[in-house]
Amino acid sequence: MNLFVSIILWISYILSLYFSIFLLLVYFDQKKLFRKEKTETNLISYPFVSILVPAYNEEKTIEKTLRSIDQLEYPKEKIEVIIINDGSKDHTEEVIQNVIRGKPEYNLLSHQNRGKAASLNRALALAKGEFFACLDADSFVHPLTLRKMVALYQKENDPSVAIITPAMKVADPKTILQKIQWLEYLVMILFSRLTSTLHSLYVAPGPFSIYRTEIIRSLGGFDEKNITEDQEIAYRVQLRQYKIKQCFDGYVYTTAPAKLRPFYRQRRRWYLGSVICLHQYREMIANKRYGDFGLMQMVKNTLGYFLAVAGITISLYYIFLPLMRVFGRMSAINFDLINYAVSFKSNVNIFTFLLMDFKLLFLVLLLFIIGFIFFYAAHKNAEERISKFGWLPIIPYFAGYYLLKGTILLISLGQFSRGKKMKW
Repeated sequence: MNLFVSIILWISYILSLYFSIFLLLVYFDQKKLFRKEKTETNLISYPFVSILVPAYNEEKTIEKTLRSIDQLEYPKEKIEVIIINDGSKDHTEEVIQNVIRGKPEYNLLSHQNRGKAASLNRALALAKGEFFACLDADSFVHPLTLRKMVALYQKENDPSVAIITPAMKVADPKTILQKIQWLEYLVMILFSRLTSTLHSLYVAPGPFSIYRTEIIRSLGGFDEKNITEDQEIAYRVQLRQYKIKQCFDGYVYTTAPAKLRPFYRQRRRWYLGSVICLHQYREMIANKRYGDFGLMQMVKNTLGYFLAVAGITISLYYIFLPLMRVFGRMSAINFDLINYAVSFKSNVNIFTFLLMDFKLLFLVLLLFIIGFIFFYAAHKNAEERISKFGWLPIIPYFAGYYLLKGTILLISLGQFSRGKKMKW
């Protein structure tokens, strides 16, 4: 084995194993509590809540989004909805006007395209609620979620809790790519629940995170120069040592990209925004002043880029280079598949087995077992069946999905190094 690749391989597996075992221990430590934990829906009082809905070219989904707000089990007189049409070029504004007609709790703001953060800040300046929620215009909130999240604020009874995040699922997945993302989101719900217990959440998802209005205003609102304002505000909240909690069964459903091109654009923006946030808040990396967030989460987020580089390098060495050699041999015989199959000789024998690196094989097997434990636990945590959308999406989820995400992450890292800018 190439020495450089061998070193990269061992470092990658050791780092992955370290963080995996750490989270696994947290999971086993919290498992009994998770089983007993139930989110309250009975409220001591009903604080006024502002719901901010930024929209840009969302004519296909905005009506369903607003209908989901209508169905919230929360007193209508205790809610205001501020919709911000951010210079949409389609029929988004017309759809909004038709839906909100005759509903005094709804307000529509329209301006030229300024970006999501600027739209939220304009609405935040007008918001009357003690709390405010952001709801992306392609997402749909469960009727009980607002009650659950407000009840969690009241249960915590802690003025330093600045944000409560939802449990986000993919809405009505149809394509294989959407079903793979459905699996991914369930795992992320569990990981968010675990990191919430460590006060280490680093993103407040756009679909229905709920903020304490006074705190976010004191921090200056959302960063209008950042392309992932939901990550940046979470980093800033952690920097000021406020708290972020997850409502583990406060469900909100988001529309996942159905095809590869929009998926690539979405993840490229996420990953580019992530590295910008890491660079912006680099002082928190491995800084014990910020507890587990600095010593664990920030280090993990930073090393994620190394693991992406390592994953691509290992894949090139073990998968793509052998495939290129096969392609070269087939090209030499004009792709005569029959003769190639007849003349093919395998180099695998008893000595190949005896010369295998069993220590490395053990690490790979251990990582796979831990990954499957999390995969199983994530479905149980989210009250979903693994086979809900069939078994087929599970194969690419384990076999190639994270390699795809790693490739996009590397592209984003390259764009960051070149000062690449993106808009919402």
